[in-house]
Amino acid sequence: MHISISVADRPCHMPQMMFVGDLEPICTELAAMGYDGVDLFLPEPSASDVIAARKALEANGLSATMLAAHGDLMKDGLFLNLPDKLSRLLEASRPHLDYCAKLNAMPNVGFFRGQHKNVPGGREESLKYMAEGLHDYCALAASYGVRVLLEPINRYEIDSIHTVDEALNLCHQAGDPSNLNLLLDIFHMNIEESSLTAAVIRAQGKIGHVHFVENTRAVPGLGCLNLGDLAECLGSVGYDGFLGIEAIPGCSPTEEARHGLAVVRAILSRQALGH
Repeated sequence: MHISISVADRPCHMPQMMFVGDLEPICTELAAMGYDGVDLFLPEPSASDVIAARKALEANGLSATMLAAHGDLMKDGLFLNLPDKLSRLLEASRPHLDYCAKLNAMPNVGFFRGQHKNVPGGREESLKYMAEGLHDYCALAASYGVRVLLEPINRYEIDSIHTVDEALNLCHQAGDPSNLNLLLDIFHMNIEESSLTAAVIRAQGKIGHVHFVENTRAVPGLGCLNLGDLAECLGSVGYDGFLGIEAIPGCSPTEEARHGLAVVRAILSRQALGH
């Protein structure tokens, strides 16, 4: 497995950005630390230079894992579970998917899937429309050669798709698109799942990315989760992708990034040695 960390090219409302600002010096610093990639956030996609971002990543041997660049959709009231707005959402998604294709990154279907409370028919109607919207979004993404991530998010932040099982059910309702996988965020899972490892096992074969953080959304090593068991479980189900440190930085993001990287490396080393 490889290790990435959250980066935004400008300030945004999401607190879990470890580094924010000009991507070129940030990528240089992260590569020097030993990171393999970045979980990239473009809060204002139309104002971002995706070619410059790609050059900064390539110059430092870093990969873009996921790309969150759809804040403008939600600002315009466009969500997957609103069928009367789906065509507009898909058209507005084309620039984002083009960015993903240029960066070889995966878009994350998080909050823009929509909330049940905003659909007159309630949960069942919302899920029906959400599945249809997700199917069409994945079909559009496939035309760009892009894989899509669906992220279960905890109940305190959204009222739809909280658990791995709910996410898998939505994938099935959407027709199980071949380019659709799950983004497992340990912070959200720690709230919603009765067993983290059991949820990972149920997601076997569908895991596209992992946000590997502590129970407090701190970097690994600054919380109380047994991340070693989780890494072992991920390896046992055949996951060999990125462990993304999407954490809320404290007083010293650089030192915390170094600490988190060292902890994850030690975990992966023990796993490789069979300990």
